Amino acid sequence: MYALYEGLARERTRERLEQAAQRRLSAQLASSRRWRRLASYSAGRASRSSHRLAEQSAAEYQLAG
Repeated sequence: MYALYEGLARERTRERLEQAAQRRLSAQLASSRRWRRLASYSAGRASRSSHRLAEQSAAEYQLAG
């Protein structure tokens, strides 16, 4: 009788470990997607900022010259 309960307990433990591993993987993938979106957004902002700065510098140079 104990062997049956031990088998069931081991099976539940194995299932819980698998579920925990799946949750960790899912969380890691979601975190990776968030960081990728943030990096893309930041790169776009930096690009727009540098273009704006270059345009302002060119306009100031033309006014001074």
